[in-house]
Amino acid sequence: MSTSPPCRIVPLTTAHLDAIVDLERRCFSDPWTRNMFWMELTVGGGTYSRGALREDRLIGYLFAVLVEDEAHLGNLAVDPGYRRQGVAQQLLEDLIAAARGHGGCRVTLEVRESNLEARKFYARNGFLDVAIRKSYYRSPVEDAIVMLFTLPGGPSE
Repeated sequence: MSTSPPCRIVPLTTAHLDAIVDLERRCFSDPWTRNMFWMELTVGGGTYSRGALREDRLIGYLFAVLVEDEAHLGNLAVDPGYRRQGVAQQLLEDLIAAARGHGGCRVTLEVRESNLEARKFYARNGFLDVAIRKSYYRSPVEDAIVMLFTLPGGPSE
């Protein structure tokens, strides 16, 4: 990991929408639409959205939903030029802290089966493979691995 300065983690707003959509398109083969992000940013209801800023430039983001005792991570992206510098780690740690503060006991997510880099990242952070969702992704069609992180002190500990 690089010794780059840490990012500033901030709540996302619709003012970040253009930067989010641009980054999403550069990071994923099947990107979320502008409207999907707009809905996440405006509807509320447990939506948790954070951006990683470096020199006021959006270089990463995380979208999740906090419900009852669980946080479900829906989307995490880091600008390719800033990967392996701790950006995803900061975003994930922020989500875990928020889940804990919300009374959560676990974090779940889906990841492309072929995305070995992301799967290793999550495994290093204590996530375990718990299920497979067949043909979950499109463009290309691919299975998702469902991963689970149990927060320390949660019910299964």
